[in-house]
Amino acid sequence: MSGEAVGLVVKRGSVWAEEAAIRAVKVLEELDVKIFVESSVDYESLSGYPKFSLSGEVPGKLIVVGGDGTLLRAVLRLGDKSPIIMAVRAGKRGFLLDVERYEVEERVRDFIRGDYKVVEYPKQGVYLNGNIIACVLNDAVIVSKMARMIRLSVSIDGYDAMRVDGDGVIVSTTLGSTAYSLSAGGPIVDPRLDIMIITPLNPVQLHMRPVVAPGDSLVEVTLSPQSNEAYLSLDGEVFGEATPGSVVAVKRCASKARIARFRWWENFYERLHTRILTYW
Repeated sequence: MSGEAVGLVVKRGSVWAEEAAIRAVKVLEELDVKIFVESSVDYESLSGYPKFSLSGEVPGKLIVVGGDGTLLRAVLRLGDKSPIIMAVRAGKRGFLLDVERYEVEERVRDFIRGDYKVVEYPKQGVYLNGNIIACVLNDAVIVSKMARMIRLSVSIDGYDAMRVDGDGVIVSTTLGSTAYSLSAGGPIVDPRLDIMIITPLNPVQLHMRPVVAPGDSLVEVTLSPQSNEAYLSLDGEVFGEATPGSVVAVKRCASKARIARFRWWENFYERLHTRILTYW
């Protein structure tokens, strides 16, 4: 795609998201920017624009409107492509999205002018028995099927780190520290750090605690031959099953997610307080 173009990814079934997207489109049209709408977006108000697929050729800039899940799904489907993403919060929580609906017009103009800071977030590649599955921005979760206990061992850079009998384990990036890992008892990590968090899920071993490792570590999760089967959930979406004896490896991806931030570093702890620690 050549020239000034922006792709639009919008949460489905959300009046707030549709309204914010329409406001963004009006500004883009004023600025004579070519607009593409992601193929799964089904709002009648956005049906007149050409479509694009996140798994195919994409514009150099994307505007994602919705919640954390909308952003995570978009990045997951982008694969190794790294467009600059402006993230508009159109939901209750939206911890990863820092543009509010009331300021959409102003921030779209900043986005087109280049008046923002690009923050690059490392992604972790997830391999099942040696085959690459996807690169995640938040986390890879090996979790039991049908609430049946699984048995697994975790190694970090080839060294045994933990053995878990329970519901599974979460391997989280720094950005994912405020997601599933946090709910399971993992630490909150400042996004400027580069680490991985290995958080056991409901282990029988009551002494078991999360482990923090460098972001460029190789984490390998091996299901015991005596284990029950497990699901492999990546950034909240199931990508298949891990059978007894399977090895799930997590290591750094070559590509990164590039997010346009307008005031990110100044208000991380304010965001943490208002959107998570006082969440209702």
